Amino acid sequence: MSIKSLLLPAVALTVAAALAGCGTSATTVANGAAGSGGSGGKASSIGVGYFQSATLGPEVLVAGNDSLAREIDGAFKLTPIDSGVAGLAELRGGAFPFVSGVGNPPVVGSIAQGTELKVIYAEYFDAAQLIVGPDITSNDELAGKTIGDLQGSSEDFEIRGWLSKQGLTDKVKVVGFPSEAAVAAAFKAHRIDAGYVEIAQALDLKKNAQGRSVVTAEEIAKLGFPSLNVLAVTDEYAADHPDVVQQVVCQTMRAETLAAGSDADTYIKAAAGTVGATPEDAAAATKVIPWVSGKDELSWFDGPSGDVKDGQIAKAYALTAQFLKDQGRVTTLPTADQIASALDDTYVKQAIKDGCDK
Repeated sequence: MSIKSLLLPAVALTVAAALAGCGTSATTVANGAAGSGGSGGKASSIGVGYFQSATLGPEVLVAGNDSLAREIDGAFKLTPIDSGVAGLAELRGGAFPFVSGVGNPPVVGSIAQGTELKVIYAEYFDAAQLIVGPDITSNDELAGKTIGDLQGSSEDFEIRGWLSKQGLTDKVKVVGFPSEAAVAAAFKAHRIDAGYVEIAQALDLKKNAQGRSVVTAEEIAKLGFPSLNVLAVTDEYAADHPDVVQQVVCQTMRAETLAAGSDADTYIKAAAGTVGATPEDAAAATKVIPWVSGKDELSWFDGPSGDVKDGQIAKAYALTAQFLKDQGRVTTLPTADQIASALDDTYVKQAIKDGCDK
């Protein structure tokens, strides 16, 4: 779970209704009709698993803006996924070669299972916040308290990492809930003392339950426990279509740069119809995404040695692997070599060289 779940319920219903007749996939034309033979060697379609909401990921921004989409040799075929785990399982089964917006736990779980994929772009952080009640005025006062979060999620990984940095690991009880809404409801009912929740629930608790924000996911990332939502591609597709993969990375970088810039509304609103969202809802939901800027991409992939092996993503994935083992979700930890082999910084390097972040 990540920022794609920040959508307010009313917006979610609007989007769901608009897409109810679309079946399991939403096909978006980028260069001619999807499924056509194309011209000049262009692929007929490029399958991307994505999270369907008014919060537009870079894949939707690209598909919905012709100035970006026409730079890719093929038309995006966007297939909705319900979770990172499900999306990566579908990728592994051949449903599509790309998946967008997946967080640490599902990616690391897939690496542990031997899925042949490459993480090629760090897209954005979660937008979660730790909300506490008015009786907690300092971090130390969390000792003996209970924090609710989404069980087994990226947020679960993040908040446990933050607690370790505060020396509170053995002093605070973390309780997993089946949904963000359930965490918020438990906080309002005074069944828990704090909740680590996504932005929609955080705003609700601050407005309607006297909640106070203590720390955000972006701040936790800087402490060494980042949960990055990433773009990944299968090894097979990358080997067969390296030029297309490079184009996708370049336009992903460009889309995120534009979405964080002064003309963000123009690009976001143009793409809103791609997922059936209103332009206003899409702009409001997408502009709060904490993007990883193009200029910072390599600082996440490459470590002091200039290699992915000691980069921040590799370190975060190693910590996530231990978290998954502690949770009983994997039995065998992926090795450092396995993690490194699933990270490919070459596309980001070329995108920066090509000025895709401009």
